[in-house]
Amino acid sequence: MTRIMTITSGLPGSGVTHLAVNVALEQVRRGRQAGVFCVSGGAAPVDQLLQLQQPVTMLRRADDARGLLRSGYQGVDILSCGMPLREWPSIPAEQRTRCLEELDVPDGYDEFIFDTSGMDPRTQLACCRSAAIVVVVVTPEPQSRAEAFALLRVLQLNGLAGQLRLLVNKVGYPVDSMEIYEEFSRQVKAALGIDIPLLGAVPEDEAVGRAQLVRQAFTAIFPDAPATAGVVALADTLEDIELQFFSGPRTLPALWPALIEAIQLPVALPGDAVLDDAEVETVPQVIPAAAGEDSAREIGDTGLLKFQGTLADLSAMRERLQDDFSALLAHLEGFARGREREAAIVAGVNATTLQREQVLILLSRLLGMLEAASPQQSLRFQVVDTRVTRVDDAWLHPGHYLKYSFHMKESLLPENARALLHTVQELLESTGTDNETIYELVDEQRDSCMNIIDDAREGVRIQAWFSLGSDEHSKEMTLPERRAPAR
Repeated sequence: MTRIMTITSGLPGSGVTHLAVNVALEQVRRGRQAGVFCVSGGAAPVDQLLQLQQPVTMLRRADDARGLLRSGYQGVDILSCGMPLREWPSIPAEQRTRCLEELDVPDGYDEFIFDTSGMDPRTQLACCRSAAIVVVVVTPEPQSRAEAFALLRVLQLNGLAGQLRLLVNKVGYPVDSMEIYEEFSRQVKAALGIDIPLLGAVPEDEAVGRAQLVRQAFTAIFPDAPATAGVVALADTLEDIELQFFSGPRTLPALWPALIEAIQLPVALPGDAVLDDAEVETVPQVIPAAAGEDSAREIGDTGLLKFQGTLADLSAMRERLQDDFSALLAHLEGFARGREREAAIVAGVNATTLQREQVLILLSRLLGMLEAASPQQSLRFQVVDTRVTRVDDAWLHPGHYLKYSFHMKESLLPENARALLHTVQELLESTGTDNETIYELVDEQRDSCMNIIDDAREGVRIQAWFSLGSDEHSKEMTLPERRAPAR
């Protein structure tokens, strides 16, 4: 019998691939045959995480680029496929049969783990529905728990036969993991009626990053590290999970037909909606490259600065910036200058006069109004270096941008700030899916943009993009992504 497990998360960057590989390694050390299935190609974090042995093409036809690949790492099989799992139902039956015959090993896997990093939502959900154990990973980041809650809600709507477990990753202290678990599990129980036991916690550990730099698993080269101890404890807890009531597949030959069927099922979403695959864009989880490698930097966001404090402390933060962040510093100084001179936002401004400087001034005045209303308001501030592609004619050109995100979770937009926004004719106002009010402003040259999201539950989010020039390595950014809070 094969124990089939899916390790997943609602938010990229939660450490799913690290956990999948290291849990599999610990199972191998305990004498089990373990395999990890992940996406293939540039979207696969495992390719940047590990120095794998030369992959072997499992299908015999030399001209077949869709075949299975099996790579090795210290006794663990890393499997992937040239064709995304979501397209497996459309593969000719003969070719699919050959693929499935090559997946297993002679004596069968004892442990088979799906790493859902980089998977599209439909495939991620199918892997969860087909597994005996589903491990949902959260981190101390509030956004991670919010996305995990949303994932659990979708799993509940679509039926989940396996056992759920929560794993707290990148946690500072053991007491923090219990506080996170108790709060999260209480919310899930109250809102969804779901009991989700704690599988365990893996601490934030510099050994993880050091191992990644040399493309090795941290449990392999740092056996005494705190993170390694966390993985050992996870494996101990996994041994105690009873699966006798699981009605799903328990061998790989039974898994694949069940998975293919699950991929084809409609995906129900909250509000009686159904997942429309045409509207979904998967954002790959990007792991920073090791020294001397640039491939992982070509897509995704690179964090430049993160700040958490009060609005009153924001100006002091500017003094701590490095001189080489010249564009970032210039923009922050632009915010301050706008507040000092009380520059006006002209009513009825039109597309021929709206400039980046006015976007800066408007943002500056909004921050000033929020600070005046509540100077000790908790603030989360983040700057990222990002590359985006215009997805509609009203938004930004393709290019390279600095993105600023301000999030005040307990605030509502003051009335004088609302009045100010209503004076800007070019600013578009709309209502989001959760009844939040959204204001969006794009400058004449479409090389800068700002949106303000006023949400009674999530507070006020202000986001601004400023161009650093064109860039060929751009990624598609959907409307929900560009309005999402900083992570």
